[in-house]
Amino acid sequence: MTTPAQPESAGATCESSPMVLGLPRVRYGLLVVAVVAQAATVLITWPLWQVRETPVHMPLVDLPQIPFGGWMLATLVLVLIRPRLGLAVHAASLLLAFVFDQYRTQPQFIANAVLMLATVENVGVVIVRWFLASLWLWAGTHKLISPDWFSFGSWNMVQSLHVDPEDFQMLFAYGVALGEMTVGLLAIFRPRWATVPCVLMHVGIVIFLSPLFYDHNESVIPWNLATAVIGGWVMFHSYSVRPQFRWEWITAAVLLVYPAGFYLGWVDHGIASVLYSNHLPEGMITTRDGADKISGWGDLHVPFPNERRLLTLYFQRSSQPGDKLHLSEPRPWLGDRYYVLGADGELVPQTREQFVNGSETDVFGMEVESRRIRFLLARAGVKLLRREKGGVIYAVEIPPNRYRPDLLEMLAGLPNLEQINLTGCEVTDDDLKRLPLLPKLVGIGLSDTPVTNDAIETLLKQPRLMVIEYQQSNMTLDAILEFEKQRPVDE
Repeated sequence: MTTPAQPESAGATCESSPMVLGLPRVRYGLLVVAVVAQAATVLITWPLWQVRETPVHMPLVDLPQIPFGGWMLATLVLVLIRPRLGLAVHAASLLLAFVFDQYRTQPQFIANAVLMLATVENVGVVIVRWFLASLWLWAGTHKLISPDWFSFGSWNMVQSLHVDPEDFQMLFAYGVALGEMTVGLLAIFRPRWATVPCVLMHVGIVIFLSPLFYDHNESVIPWNLATAVIGGWVMFHSYSVRPQFRWEWITAAVLLVYPAGFYLGWVDHGIASVLYSNHLPEGMITTRDGADKISGWGDLHVPFPNERRLLTLYFQRSSQPGDKLHLSEPRPWLGDRYYVLGADGELVPQTREQFVNGSETDVFGMEVESRRIRFLLARAGVKLLRREKGGVIYAVEIPPNRYRPDLLEMLAGLPNLEQINLTGCEVTDDDLKRLPLLPKLVGIGLSDTPVTNDAIETLLKQPRLMVIEYQQSNMTLDAILEFEKQRPVDE
């Protein structure tokens, strides 16, 4: 009885075919696909590889900046001339470019280089099989456990399909997440069965990201095309289901397990296959001129790599002493962080109370708003008010016919609120107990509501609340005057 063909023999099956620079013609052709994809990705993101003023570079160690774009393209030419040597030089250059600027640690650059390995080395077929299995399995898993994916993330995508999101959002959200997981499981247990799904999935992603539909993140389109071609070839040539050697068992185990480290803060999301789940840390910088959320795109054509260390590094390198940073963390066991930039550029941790309270000489810190909460409140008919386009939400108004007590709890996701208008709503004293602590809240409208004087005790817990509109409610003027007496004088 013969044993299944070993992974190394996948490459050997082509050895009798015509050779090009030491590689079978088919594998060299696939190498060209990967090289062209990487070159296209570098060209699309060309400013990212140059010396620039803004956004600031984020080096691993403080180094004088040098341009990398031309060099990266030169290493890709070397890959075509001397495949094995060229791939080694390209991979080393990619890592060096990351050291000079961690903004470049985007998953598409890493994945394109990994795909080249499948074409250059026989063992690369094995490694890339498990790399793709991990990629697909975890991309789906991250979405499946992300509340952000099941709210604004999938909703925005479904809108681009020119259908009613009300009817198709959940089908799309579960379909994409479970579909990715299914392809990943096939790559683990029946890799050859994953061939066609791999091709269909990645070609479908390219079509979806094109201007025909979502029109977003063009820098990943070359990678998806290369994965459709090379990934399909890898799956088709992964004859053995079970790992054949100890090193393959170890490789498979590491690649399938390490993305879980993202949830402990040990692994960057860019290499943990956290793709479009939107469940990432975010940062808001407050200066004397206002507040800006840290984001990417623009001329660089890539998102900001939202890692905790990079958000703080960007803050240190782009801000002035006295500026403040709120680092919002969706993984509750890791917790939010609040900082002020010290005189020497050092990070000075603050409590939330210290952060939000300011003075004539101290900035009043602004916090990151929850995009999911904004989405859910808007869907519930709540009016969200900003002072300027792109600014933080400073006031909300809940129409009486859309009021629900749970909407008050959701306001915790809008920590910069200054005003809440509940006029005409059937809000009760017990409902107000569900209102979260809002450190900037100064006014609340309770006119024409059933609230009574008993609500005063609850409202006194809001540290900066000064104004209660109570006309035509069951509150009395005496109770309001007593409330005002209990407010701190400096408020």
